[in-house]
Amino acid sequence: MYYCIHKNCMKPFLKIIGIAIGIKILYFVFAVSISSYVINLGLSYNSSSYVTTVKSNDSYWYEMISNNGYRKITDKKDIGYHKGTIYKQSEWAFFPMYPLIIRGTNILFNSDFNKSGIFWSVIFSLLSFIGFYIWMNKSENALYCTLIFMCFPFHYYFSMLYTEALFFGCMIFSFIAIRQKKLWLLSILLIPLTLLRPNGIALILPLYLYFLEQEKVFEGYKLRIKRIDKKILLKSIAFLTAPIVFVLYGLYQQQMTGEFFAFIIAQSGWYKNSAFPLFSLFNSGDFTTQFFSIYTLLFFMIGIISWKRLPLSINILIWLMLLLPMCAGSMISMPRFISILFPFSIIIGTWIYKMKWKYLFIAILFAFQLATYYFWLIGNSMGY
Repeated sequence: MYYCIHKNCMKPFLKIIGIAIGIKILYFVFAVSISSYVINLGLSYNSSSYVTTVKSNDSYWYEMISNNGYRKITDKKDIGYHKGTIYKQSEWAFFPMYPLIIRGTNILFNSDFNKSGIFWSVIFSLLSFIGFYIWMNKSENALYCTLIFMCFPFHYYFSMLYTEALFFGCMIFSFIAIRQKKLWLLSILLIPLTLLRPNGIALILPLYLYFLEQEKVFEGYKLRIKRIDKKILLKSIAFLTAPIVFVLYGLYQQQMTGEFFAFIIAQSGWYKNSAFPLFSLFNSGDFTTQFFSIYTLLFFMIGIISWKRLPLSINILIWLMLLLPMCAGSMISMPRFISILFPFSIIIGTWIYKMKWKYLFIAILFAFQLATYYFWLIGNSMGY
């Protein structure tokens, strides 16, 4: 599927870009208004205040890695651990692609983390929204579902100095590359995808299943083994870039820390330990854990209700990306992991599209998004 550059073809993209930029402006206006009338955050209409509204929490870890790289570790405890109220955190919990892009930009343009981060947050978020629209394949409700995706609660992460936009962009264009049979592009996209987040390598499974569905090896949930021939095996080579890069990064971690899976050990510094995913639900009495547990269960319900209507690859994508983060024994940051699950925006958008109050629904969603953005601004755990 190709898109022309005719004015009518470009109109939806221009709308998406305009709305996305308008949303970013609204974030800033909302933040300054909150600072003026609700809680003093020291914000005003200037560039330094804007940086404050998009930079928080993990952004500072990415900045440290971008500026200083990863430290060599000689004591395993320095990778990360916790014991009661005592804990140790390190940069090894974070993957290198995002800070590497920022560092490269800083060197090329004599910039700094804030300027480069804001530049790329705009570029990557716009690409994410456009990618979502392209994935909808010119369907009747394509633009509406894209608006749902842009305005959904917690989706402000796509405009922050975080990895969500870059990760989602690589993921959605990987699916698009498979559909358009551009496996050379897929092999390239899998490299940053693997080096952005620990669950990037896990995306190989739904992506490969989608590839097999496109090749008619899977029809519905039926595997046609006889259709696996030499041609399909040769095409499958495109997927090898992900495991190769993952192994190379593991060897780098081993050289620097003595641990191939240093990123897993480092999670202990954030009080994350291996657990059966469902045991993470409601495992703490604090409000954040309770709210995130309920929020996650809502998506469980949507996933269950929609199971039969979705192809195997998309179902695996949903449940893999939901359950893997919960294996860390914590519900913290679950909205971040859920935010990249684009099928939910399509499912909800399809449900609401035929209703008269469909645009009122988007306004309500965006109001909730601003409410969740408030927690980011005040540094509350709800914004982690």
